[in-house]
Formats: sequence, C-alpha cells, structure tokens
Amino acid sequence: MKKSSESLKLIYGPEDKPKNWKDALLYSLQWVMIMVYPVIWGYAIVGKGLDLNDAVLAEYMGRVVLMIGLSTFIQSMAGHKLSMISGPNIIPSLAIVAAYEVGGEAYALASFNAYMIAGILIAILGMTGALNSIGKVWTPLTQGSMVLMVGLATSFSGMELLAVYGVGWAYYVGIFLALVCGILSIKGKGVLATIPVLIVIVLGYAIFMIQGTFNWALVETMPTILIPKLFPFGMTLPPLDLIVTMTIVHFFSAINVYGNVQGYAGLLDVKISPKREKRLFSVFGLIEGTLAGLLGVPGYAPYGENLGFLLLTKVASRYFILASSLLVIFLSFFGKIAGLMAAIPEPVAGAVLLGVASTLIGIGIDSSKKSVKFETREMFIVGFSLFFALGTSRLSTEFFKGFPRIVGTIMSNPVILVIILVILLEQIIFRERKVNS
Repeated sequence: MKKSSESLKLIYGPEDKPKNWKDALLYSLQWVMIMVYPVIWGYAIVGKGLDLNDAVLAEYMGRVVLMIGLSTFIQSMAGHKLSMISGPNIIPSLAIVAAYEVGGEAYALASFNAYMIAGILIAILGMTGALNSIGKVWTPLTQGSMVLMVGLATSFSGMELLAVYGVGWAYYVGIFLALVCGILSIKGKGVLATIPVLIVIVLGYAIFMIQGTFNWALVETMPTILIPKLFPFGMTLPPLDLIVTMTIVHFFSAINVYGNVQGYAGLLDVKISPKREKRLFSVFGLIEGTLAGLLGVPGYAPYGENLGFLLLTKVASRYFILASSLLVIFLSFFGKIAGLMAAIPEPVAGAVLLGVASTLIGIGIDSSKKSVKFETREMFIVGFSLFFALGTSRLSTEFFKGFPRIVGTIMSNPVILVIILVILLEQIIFRERKVNS
C-alpha cells in the first residue's frame, strides 16, 4: 500500500516539520486565512440569527475568533492530533437559533449555559471510552453518505453566498474565484498548487475593497482591544428541558465529529487508536462544548470541510496549524482584526465553499464504494438516505414546528439525519444475515 503522502501527493505529511522558514510562514499564513471560513459561520448563523445589536455582536465575534484558535490548537496538540480546523458547529448553532424562534431571546441565550453543562456530560462519556463504540456502526456507507451530505449542504450554502447580491458582477467574481481555486489545485505548479485557498481569499478581499463594496462598517464597530467575558449572557441556570435538548444535540455533534476525524484520517491512511479517540472526545466535550458555552459562543467541532482543504492544499502537517492557531488567539484580542475576518465578502466565502464542496462530493462517492460490496441494497440505502435527508432539510420552518423541538432540530439538519437513516437502514431494516459456513 502506498503511503498517504505518495497517494495524495502531499507536500507535507501529518508529522512533517517545516523544511524552511519560508514554508513555515507561507503555509501558516494560509491556515490563518482559512480560519476566516469558520468566522463567517459564527457570524451568519448565530450572530445574525439572534439579532444581536452592534455592541454585543462585536464582543461576540471576538470570542468566536478566540475559540477558533483555542479549539483548533488544543485538538491538534492533544486531541485528534491532526491538521484540522475547528469552528462553530452547524448542529448546535441551528439549535440555538431554533430556541430563539420557539422561546424568545432569554430562552435562546440560556442555551449557552445549557451547552456548557452538556459539554461536561459528553466529556465524561469521552473519558470513559463510551463514545468509542460509535465505530461499531460506522461503515463505509455511513462515512460516504455523511461526507456526500456535507458536500451537498456546503454547495447550497456556497451558492447562496455567491448569489447574495443577485445576478451581477459579484456573482460572476465568485464563480471566477471558485474556478481559480480548482484550477490552481489541479494544474498549479510548485507552490501555487498548495495555496489556492490563500490566493482566492486575498484576491477576493482585494477585488471587493477596490470595488468599494467591502463591509468596513463591521470593522469600524469593533473596539480596538477585546477582552473576552465569561458568562457574557448571565449565569442563570437554564431550564431542564433546554439542558436535555442541548445534551442530545451535543451527542449528535459528537457522532458528526467522529465521522469527520475518521474521514480525514482515512484520507491520510492514519489509524486513530481508542486512546486517541478518548482524548478527541474529552477535548470536544470540555473545550469545544463547555468552554464554548462559558464564552457564550455555539459549540465547536473539527470541520468535515477539512477533507476538502486537504485535497486543495496538499499540506497535512499539524505544525503549521499549531502556529497559525496561536496567531489567531493573539489576533482575537484586537477587535479590528477580528472584524476584518468577520467581514469577508459573501461571494468570496461562497467561492471557497464551492471549491471545498466539489472535492467533498467526490470523496463521499469514493468512500461509499469502499463498502464490502456496492450493489442494489447499498445503492438504495445511500440514495434513499440522501434524498430524504436533503429534501426534508429544505422544507419550510412551519413544517418542523409540527414536531417536538428536539425532533425538529434533528429532522432539519441533513448531516445528522443522513447518519441516522443510513445506520437505521443498514443495521436494522436491511441488515444482512451472516451465513454460517
């Protein structure tokens, strides 16, 4: 079997140290720029979804940036130990917005304290190794379907960002940048082939700044120095139903994390030991759950999009991401810089998403076909799960109000729903009986 660095044609493997200071600077800078990507999710979903005023939003964004650096650094150093970026997770983010729609502002803000408690519970499960049992039902069909769904869902988000200003120059610029990202990754020579994301983001910022449509107002509202607050939305004990809801949400996030990390490790042909999985889930619970809630930001997680970033950049060394994480932590205390990251033009973010989604869809198809067999049964399981989960997620919010809140939260999230459906169909409804020889 070929080594991962050979089969993927990696410039740097997982444990490779920088060859020189130029590579260290260049690839660390690229990770800093890629970390703009999760900033936009923290802003677009919860920041806008809770309708935070400018002053509260400014402080919130500073904490979002701080947590991106902290969670990425601690996971890469002591958790999964891979070059994976962590950021606001879509699952708890949507749950917080749902709490706002159902119970109002006070109920939604109590979600952060509820998630803090949920993080402790999930960390305990992680430390005991209970979450390692996820691997018993985690098959190539589950892995492939999840990655496919992440790619498809990402493509929807990417196209919405590309078309945010309607049909016009910004839309065409976004498509152009997405194609540039792909061309550099596929046909780029030398160092250009390893920094497509960096080039696209820098070029995109420059175009929108020159055009005069860059959102400088967001940057200007940010204070010069940001000191993060603990319990920014109060220390009120959340209601029991909210604690239960967020614990279940955090558990499904853990399943999502398991798939993301296993998929990334699979691309690198790296084995994640049970001991390493315990550290992964312990960090996930205490840092990306409890600490996130303590700082008043949505739960964090290593992104599935990391698979796409790996194929686009060809750089898997965690030394670069460790350096960039420390820099992001430092920069998070400077409000203007945090605002600059948050103000990424939507079509530029969409271009990056489109490039990442394209690779994820391909990876998902390849993962599904690595099943022991891929015949009519397997095709139906994957096809039905994708169709049902994606189609359901596109239904109106009124539809989900017909379910209990926790059920509606799960049903409206295509990634979680496709995981549940594949496991249900493969392990129970269409379970194959073992033939005794």
